[in-house]
Amino acid sequence: MLTYNNTSEIEPLETILGQKRAIDAMEIGLRIDNPAYNIYLAGESGTGKTTYAMKALNQYASQKNNHKDWCYVYNFEHPREPLAIGLEKGLGKVFKKDMEKLLETLLDELVDTFESEDFEIGKNQLIEEYEIEKDVLLKKIKKYGEEKGFKLKNSKVGMVFIPIKEEKEEEKKNPEEEEKADEEFYKVKRELENMAIQVVYKIRDLEDAAKEALLDLEEEVAKFVIDPHIKLLTEKYKQYDKVKKYLTNMKKDILEYIYLFYMDEEELKDKYDKDHFLKYKVNLFVDNGSDKKSSSAPVIVEMNPSPSNLFGKAEYDYYNGGVKTDFTKLIPGAVHKANGGYLVLYADQLLRYGLSWDMLKRTIQSRKIGVDTQTSIKPESIPIDMKVILIGNNYMYNLLYNYDADFSKYFKIFVDFDNEMDKNETNEEGIARFIALQCNKNNLKHFTYDAVQEVIKLSAKIAGDSYKLSTEFNKILEIVVEGDAYATIRDVEYVDKIDVKKAINERRKRLSRIENKMDESLENGFTLIEIEGKRVGVINGLSVLNMGEYSFGRPSRISVTTSPGNKGIVNIEREVDMSGPIHNKGVLILGGYLAENFAQEFPLSLNAYICFEQNYGGVDGDSATGAELYALISSLSKIPLKQNIAVTGSMNQKGEIQVVGGIAEKVEGFYSTCKKKGLNQENGVIIPKNNNRNLVLSDELNEAVKAGKFKIYEIERIEEALEILMDMKFDEIKKITIDRLREFSKIQNDSKQ
Repeated sequence: MLTYNNTSEIEPLETILGQKRAIDAMEIGLRIDNPAYNIYLAGESGTGKTTYAMKALNQYASQKNNHKDWCYVYNFEHPREPLAIGLEKGLGKVFKKDMEKLLETLLDELVDTFESEDFEIGKNQLIEEYEIEKDVLLKKIKKYGEEKGFKLKNSKVGMVFIPIKEEKEEEKKNPEEEEKADEEFYKVKRELENMAIQVVYKIRDLEDAAKEALLDLEEEVAKFVIDPHIKLLTEKYKQYDKVKKYLTNMKKDILEYIYLFYMDEEELKDKYDKDHFLKYKVNLFVDNGSDKKSSSAPVIVEMNPSPSNLFGKAEYDYYNGGVKTDFTKLIPGAVHKANGGYLVLYADQLLRYGLSWDMLKRTIQSRKIGVDTQTSIKPESIPIDMKVILIGNNYMYNLLYNYDADFSKYFKIFVDFDNEMDKNETNEEGIARFIALQCNKNNLKHFTYDAVQEVIKLSAKIAGDSYKLSTEFNKILEIVVEGDAYATIRDVEYVDKIDVKKAINERRKRLSRIENKMDESLENGFTLIEIEGKRVGVINGLSVLNMGEYSFGRPSRISVTTSPGNKGIVNIEREVDMSGPIHNKGVLILGGYLAENFAQEFPLSLNAYICFEQNYGGVDGDSATGAELYALISSLSKIPLKQNIAVTGSMNQKGEIQVVGGIAEKVEGFYSTCKKKGLNQENGVIIPKNNNRNLVLSDELNEAVKAGKFKIYEIERIEEALEILMDMKFDEIKKITIDRLREFSKIQNDSKQ
């Protein structure tokens, strides 16, 4: 047994309490490496499921080391389909810097090289060779033309030949000779023109050859500059085939557009796309190397799982009245970031985005993910290896399981957190350690032993079972924090029992406005409740009202009137649509019990009207069926019921009393009513015997019961309650009731004749 004076003397809690089944399920779910074995984690709010899940995930993440960095690069073969490159974590940033450095280096070195004296000399030599060959061709045709009597001249339309004028005029010729001379003239001219055309084509071929030679020279010089850098990077990333291929294609592209590397900046801006060099950049899409925890697999929690937040997006620039994007503007989503690790989502948030849910299922099925850019670019998909942890409640789990056929395929592990645990020494010590943990974590005053015991009592009350403790640690933490505040007000070193009680009572006071209003109505006589005397067909039932996180018990007057007839038992609440299905069922059970026990010798002929007096909000549940039966038998037999005793408990057709919920609140509610109207020694409640363990009552009420100031009767059958309420043996009650029903039957038969 743990002994201590205050919680500063004990070790803080390091594990989660009372959730062995959930822990075992979580462990096996995390160990199974299968894409279908994702986890749905369910439980009430405040049970610590999220805290435990994050702790367990971080522990398992520290043992995984297969996550990568992911980069998107330009696809030189298919420009609209950016390539995804996976690299060892931490290498993505290095690769990005390497490519930036490569581009910067090439721009500087290529400009220097193409402006160098050696390159100019080589370039001029090629040009001179071209000019020499061109001159040879021109001189040759010029000389030949002169031999034929023509002079070569350049004009806007190209090369033309004109006849050479002789100094002396030729002698006049006869017409025949003149015609013959003209024929010879045009023949020579046509020959020269044909030769000129051939020369022009040869010159053009020379120009093309010269340009090709210049390009070859540029490429040779460029390769001399580029190759060492590309080879260095290829060697550095030799284990990544996609990087090597990318570098090869990048080199080809640079050589194709080599002139852009040494072009004047202003000229480049005017004539070419200013974003041309973007294609040589790297988009470090997922960076797992920057985080200090990069050695652990990623654990990503997405609180707003919209499609873009989960699956990424592309940013845009406005350009010439439209939008423009490229691979450098791709933004990762939570799924990309969780690749290689764990993705934590909240079911209620996820299902607000139907598209996100559908896309998540497709991603789990295909085990790959791209980026939905909603543009013409289609980034290459990335292979996905992650486990999804979906956190929600049991209601959401049941909905998904029953109405989504794919859910059970992809979420095969159900981790169900309980809202209570056994009340034993281990768990009581666990609560003490939990308080120690919170005091250390939140810099609160430590709790004394008595203060811890008071918190344990509260935990049992929240669980509603004297053999259980609540696992809703958020409610316990609230009292720990508020107890510290009241201890601080008292200026004491430790939080004591008085501070915990003060915190509990003040919290109740803050939330009890509606209860106080109902108490005022009771004290003013607006709500009709009697706690002494006897009445026929009237009984005090007990109910629980829930006001958010606060619930309290109230007595409710139930009245029954009877007469001969054939309508049977009429539920007035049902007639006006103020009765729920479970309450309707309970009322029908009354007829079954009456028929078996009071109408075996004659037909059951009665009109019985059951009503919850001053009920304006509806009624449901079967916890009042016992009380309704007692009032019904009282009305039939004319035997009055004690008003100093309130009743709760459901029943079956055989007269057995069944357990009900909220028993502690109901008992405390009637005790509070009796105090308001004047508690006497005879006040008390009748409850199901099996509800005994649920009587986690206030200290004041426990003392009143021990002192005999308030009585609690525990019963197993209807007959026991009737004897208590009527001060009469059941056989006598039964005889009177049967006689009364026989009279009703006779009256009904006579009326038919």
